[in-house]
Amino acid sequence: MSPKANILLNVQTAQVVHAVAAMALAHYAKRDDITPLIMKGRPLDYMRNRLFVYFKEHPEYTHLFMIDSDESVPLDAVDKLLALDAIVATGCYPALAKDGLRWALANKDNDGHYRLLKRLNASCGPFEVDAGGAGCLLVRRDIFDHVAWPWFRWVEYEDGNQMSEDIYFFSKLNDVGIRARVDPTVLCSHYKEVDLLPLKMKLDKLGGETNED
Repeated sequence: MSPKANILLNVQTAQVVHAVAAMALAHYAKRDDITPLIMKGRPLDYMRNRLFVYFKEHPEYTHLFMIDSDESVPLDAVDKLLALDAIVATGCYPALAKDGLRWALANKDNDGHYRLLKRLNASCGPFEVDAGGAGCLLVRRDIFDHVAWPWFRWVEYEDGNQMSEDIYFFSKLNDVGIRARVDPTVLCSHYKEVDLLPLKMKLDKLGGETNED
């Protein structure tokens, strides 16, 4: 744990905080270097921008740690992400995509589209990606030296495609040459009707363990 870190912990929710997420929040709230903040509302891009404004206006915080209310993060997630010493550092959690269950980590193709990773191998050690999700994300204060408001925006295109607010955030970082640092051992449960993590881990094992898109 970095002795210089003073972390603002945010949980974003549209309704209620899932019980397992609340347990992690209660654990982190006991730490002297973490201050919890729960924000409720919609739309999500508006709420995330409000959070960044709050973070920017409170320079006593060195980092912002973002958790979504339907996720449970490991209790050592903050320390592992701090150890990466990156402007943005992310954990790993499954996400439902059009083409199946993927990881909420993405690389940008030559055509400009972000492709979610199919498989993950925790034994490969930390690595970089072009984009991730905001469900387990540590942001360092110097983010404001590189990107300006709006940090998040949900984009809809004429052809019917969309860009989520978190991918938009990472696209702005990519434009100035910043990628996200990933610790593949920070594995987060992602609750929909069921927890997606055990299913995704089993599918990865069947498909071969490599960090690929």
